[in-house]
Amino acid sequence: MKIKVCLLTASFCFLIIGAYAQTSDAETEAVINLLGVQKREAVAKLVPLSGKDSVSFWKIYSEYEQKNKATGKNRIMLYENTARAYNNMSPAAADTLSRQYFANRMDQEKTLETYYNKIKAATNAVVAFQFYQAEVYILTQIRAQIMQQIPTYGQLMAARK
Repeated sequence: MKIKVCLLTASFCFLIIGAYAQTSDAETEAVINLLGVQKREAVAKLVPLSGKDSVSFWKIYSEYEQKNKATGKNRIMLYENTARAYNNMSPAAADTLSRQYFANRMDQEKTLETYYNKIKAATNAVVAFQFYQAEVYILTQIRAQIMQQIPTYGQLMAARK
């Protein structure tokens, strides 16, 4: 099962990386929707549920997905802006990008905590914890894969010399 989840997570990463070239809202929306379907499948494997808990969980999880779409779109836009800024990086641009990444991550963390609490109230703390672990696991895998594909600004500058 770990291998399947890892493969699924890797496919998320390749889709996100492909999204860098996407500039239209429709294309970004399509990527986010496809990722959502694949992520839902991974969560279903990581959060085993049945009966009443299943109904409650998936209803709340659907709300979570909708709430998270804006954060995902913003994250893709940040990756695009970062790639464009690499050609003319200034201290002001670096600071702006950093602050936007902090805000994006904080929004994502706040949303995760809000929905952890909603799931806990509707089911129980064990199900909510499984949700939390699944989300953090998937997000960490995605971020790691993206960071492995994108050189840091320092690496880029060193390669240019």
